[in-house]
Amino acid sequence: MKKVIKRLSFSIIIFIITYIGVEMAKKNNEFIETFYSGRLYPFIARNTSFAFSWLPYSAGEIFLTIGVVGLIVLIIGFFRKPSTAYLSDLLSRIVVTAAILYFAFWTMWGLNNFRLPLEENLGYEVEKLTTQDLKETAIYLIDRINDTEDKMVFDDDNLPVYHGDIQEILKNSRVYFDNFAGNHSFLTTGRYSKPKPMIYSEVMSHLNYTGIYNPFTAEANLNVSAPRHSIPFVALHEISHQRGIAGEREANFIAFLASVESDDYYFKYSGYVSALNYIINAIYSEDKDLYFELAELFSLNLRAVYRANAEYWQNYQTVVSDIGEINNDVFLKSTGQSEGTKSYGLVVDLIATYVKMKKA
Repeated sequence: MKKVIKRLSFSIIIFIITYIGVEMAKKNNEFIETFYSGRLYPFIARNTSFAFSWLPYSAGEIFLTIGVVGLIVLIIGFFRKPSTAYLSDLLSRIVVTAAILYFAFWTMWGLNNFRLPLEENLGYEVEKLTTQDLKETAIYLIDRINDTEDKMVFDDDNLPVYHGDIQEILKNSRVYFDNFAGNHSFLTTGRYSKPKPMIYSEVMSHLNYTGIYNPFTAEANLNVSAPRHSIPFVALHEISHQRGIAGEREANFIAFLASVESDDYYFKYSGYVSALNYIINAIYSEDKDLYFELAELFSLNLRAVYRANAEYWQNYQTVVSDIGEINNDVFLKSTGQSEGTKSYGLVVDLIATYVKMKKA
């Protein structure tokens, strides 16, 4: 019983210290940007990522599997010989593990949620959008997509063809991100591992996840079962998290910039198509007639890409995907992203600002 009390006392102290630290971080954005995101986090992430870079698959998935199996073994042990002492010991171990993981999450990555706004680092002046702004942004992106399609190869189903396999996409995503980050001091480069294909990619599809960043192993993990054309954008999105961009809105925009500023037309296409998807969805919620008007401008290839994407995810619209969506929503809100999963779509203001600057 003494061990149980010690564990619970230790856990309470850890929870309190972490909570106070997080609350202080919320009020000191410049300190977080300069000291944590600019110095401490890159040191932690680079070395953690490098330590697991030799593994071809996600170390985080392996550790999670071991943890789940271990927990199942402990629970089976309890039911074989049930006792209050065993249950108390088991629960106290779970609580202390949760406390340590809670502390590790915030110190190893989570505080990046409280750095300065991305638009401040980029020097953008984001204004409130009108429907006309969205229309002009959509037309710009459609034009860029058409230009990019002229330089690409498409298969018999009108889907884009890449010159390499998944591993080539994952390797190049790190290269292109580093090239982009080299021009932006608020992003870090170094010995980070490349994005890794997930062993449980099919499970991730059922949960409606395209990728996950694991802060405990500093790995960008990809659902490689998802439609191929979306993987470059998702890979760059998860790398953005790896390099200290915590917000989904911000990670989406960095992924967009890194993809369209690369010299790889497949990556450019993935970025433009993903950006247009966010813009066109925003237009649909504001003006359905305009949405259908713009959809008439889509090429046969673009229609095929959107159709393939919709059909793929439609196959996974089950109770499990709803649970995955709720889980992600709760997680995002718990880290300070008040819009939850809606924060992914908030990138439209940054994309529209980028288009305005390009057209100026």
